[in-house]
Amino acid sequence: QLNPQHTVPTLNDNGFVLTESRAIAGYLVDQYGKNDSLYPKDPKKRALVDQRLYFDIGTLYQRFGDYYYPIAFGGAPSDAEKLKKLEEAFGFLDKFLEGQEWAAGSKITLADISLAATVSTAD
Repeated sequence: QLNPQHTVPTLNDNGFVLTESRAIAGYLVDQYGKNDSLYPKDPKKRALVDQRLYFDIGTLYQRFGDYYYPIAFGGAPSDAEKLKKLEEAFGFLDKFLEGQEWAAGSKITLADISLAATVSTAD
């Protein structure tokens, strides 16, 4: 009843219901974080974190799913074109990381945590 999509994660924080892991993470940092280092309040810094979060779900994870799900759940053979698209997405991530340790700047953010979940799943 809490989530009409019937998916996890679903957060119920004293009656406030929220779904989608990235939205939940942002809310939790805003609501309970001791500082804003994981999800900066500065509009430009936050926009960069958001961009990386959107890249993760809209490009990297999407291409991961497009390539791996048919293999893992349908027994399909490897698709060279889908693999090429996934490798391209990893190339974009490499560009984000050029010259810095973290995807959205000099400190770990929610984007890095989200990206780590996707990358570790692909590994």
